[in-house]
Amino acid sequence: MTDAETHHQHRRLAAHLKELRQAAGLSAAAVGQASGWSQSKVSKMENGRTALVVADVERWLDAVGADDETRDEVVGLAREAGIRVRPWRHADRPGAADQEARGRRDAAAVGIAVYQSEVVPGLLQTPEYARRLLEVHSLMSRDEIPAAVLARMNRQTVLFDETTQFDLVITETALRWRPGSVSVTLAQLDRIEALAALPNVRIGVISRERQERREARPLHSFVLLRHVDSPAVVEIETLTAEQQLTDPADVARYEQFLVEQQALAAHGAELVELLDSVREELRQLPGPR
Repeated sequence: MTDAETHHQHRRLAAHLKELRQAAGLSAAAVGQASGWSQSKVSKMENGRTALVVADVERWLDAVGADDETRDEVVGLAREAGIRVRPWRHADRPGAADQEARGRRDAAAVGIAVYQSEVVPGLLQTPEYARRLLEVHSLMSRDEIPAAVLARMNRQTVLFDETTQFDLVITETALRWRPGSVSVTLAQLDRIEALAALPNVRIGVISRERQERREARPLHSFVLLRHVDSPAVVEIETLTAEQQLTDPADVARYEQFLVEQQALAAHGAELVELLDSVREELRQLPGPR
């Protein structure tokens, strides 16, 4: 669904929850007590001022004694409301403003996890790598790229906030993709090694060998944002849109995937050894650096 459709669905679901509470003859305090919530949370849920995740909706339905037919309908609405799609169109397409918005999003999180199977994640990119990548794979014009690169570099300052934990997994295939010259890729590998030394940044690389032996499951790239006072969110970018998932069951599957991939990835000294191996191969290539 688009932002507008998701907002409408969210408001519709919130209103439905309130109607069910009133039909059951229960106060907000009674629903909160039955569900183990504060009255404030109940009020926010039925007025659409907080995310409505499936698990909470199911507890609400338990509290009001909803029948099976009603449960199926309302849980279906909750699942639909938990998926948001934002198209990349004109002013909404990813550029400097988008990077600034992502910077604010990153700053609000207590944990950011990334799985990247195609390219080096934006949080780790050097300016030149970012510029070449945007030239090759972007909807923006060349005139917009410098501002977008600067905004992406500014966004990376969040890595030095030790109150935020970063958990990044990259495939060796993504590591080896070259948007420019060998020197661009070598500088990018140095950047990854330097950032991996930060105490709050965990970078793992899935080796090509593990990929070829199919030990590591292939999957599309995604970002998982963890918060203190609101549900975690998974963001998935496609060529034309960004999809957000908030249903805890969906988020849990992505969390588990990350755990599995980190267990297979190279870290620490093993990571440095892998980076050195890639560097050596790149230096052996013929042609200009």
